Amino acid sequence: MDYKLELGAWNSVFAVPCEIADKHLKLAGAVQLKVILWFLRHAGENCSVESIAESLSLPAADVKDSLTYWKEMGILRIDGQTLAPVQPETEISDGTEYAAEKEPEIIPAAPVKASRAVSRPEKPDIRYLTQRMNEDEGIVYLMQSADEIFGRPTNNNDKATLLMIHETDGLPVEVIIMLLRYAADIGKCNIRYIEKIAINWADNDINTLERAEKRIRELTDGRNAAVRIQKLFGIDNHSPTEKESGYADKWINQFRFSDEMLRKAYEICVDSKSKYIPGYVDSILTRWAKEGITTPGQADQEKNGKKKSSSKKSYNTTFDISEYESTSVIDEED
Repeated sequence: MDYKLELGAWNSVFAVPCEIADKHLKLAGAVQLKVILWFLRHAGENCSVESIAESLSLPAADVKDSLTYWKEMGILRIDGQTLAPVQPETEISDGTEYAAEKEPEIIPAAPVKASRAVSRPEKPDIRYLTQRMNEDEGIVYLMQSADEIFGRPTNNNDKATLLMIHETDGLPVEVIIMLLRYAADIGKCNIRYIEKIAINWADNDINTLERAEKRIRELTDGRNAAVRIQKLFGIDNHSPTEKESGYADKWINQFRFSDEMLRKAYEICVDSKSKYIPGYVDSILTRWAKEGITTPGQADQEKNGKKKSSSKKSYNTTFDISEYESTSVIDEED
């Protein structure tokens, strides 16, 4: 009788470096861990970015980004044009083979907050990012929160940008997370947009939860006002620009004009310029707000008054005053 030890799934196993389990389970993202597990399972095979991407149903850019991470972390190396696991260096001493310790690497100091008058410094590299995540649980929390808010694993560039916003621009982790949630709410989980807003916040000292909450409330009011204006003017075929949102916020939340007055200003603009020009509408509404014009009737009176003033000036330039007073125009206006 033959006996066999049934190991099930354990009949086929592969090795995973302890460093990955001890260190990178916390630091690496889900995609990066998937890629390294796949790579270790197929060690010795010729692997390409495309083959890994196809096997894991991942974008090739994400796979390439993950492989770069593991290469920077010293887990993989490029052998010719092929990635391969890094083999430990060995020395012989007293007949015993052991891994040689590497010289400690000098990590560059954290970038300091830069003036906007000079060019923006380079983003931190993966090694520095990993060092900071090892040192500061707040950085780890920021990266994990970004993955959850975006609904996808953030790549190395995303992480480097978030670290830069924190260390170079000086925004606290909790403020950055609030900004990320706002970006997700408006459908702009784009790292460039987030960095642009973050720089603006840093320049304007929006660096506390209270100030960030106030600014987000202002931005939300502006966007809601812009949507209302687009529907009112029948131009909801594009996303409002920041300038259009600013105008809309001013007209609705500051001047508090009614839909009727907003529409009238729009019609005056189109009648005069044959198209919608936000700046022209703003000049009309700003004048009305300054002069206390709040009803269509008052707007018509102002318009007619300007016509009379313009008409009188026109006659003044043509006739002397005695002739002007004797013309039928005066009789008609009186």
